[in-house]
Amino acid sequence: MTIDLHGYHIHEGWRKFKIAIDRAYYANHRSVIVITGQGAMMYELPTWAHNHPLVRECRQQKYNPGSFSIKLKKKG
Repeated sequence: MTIDLHGYHIHEGWRKFKIAIDRAYYANHRSVIVITGQGAMMYELPTWAHNHPLVRECRQQKYNPGSFSIKLKKKG
């Protein structure tokens, strides 16, 4: 699953991130790619992911710094 937040204002991006992560988790996705672009949201996303209770891991993509791989926790 891919979430494209590029072009959103930071508060709208944060809201869409939370909703999309919840939906991905309950749809049994194990990972999500989040595209932020290379603006302010790129620096905020790791904090959002760290604070979200369903996120296990967040890694910035090497080939594209405006893209992140998010691993979700297992349903239990």
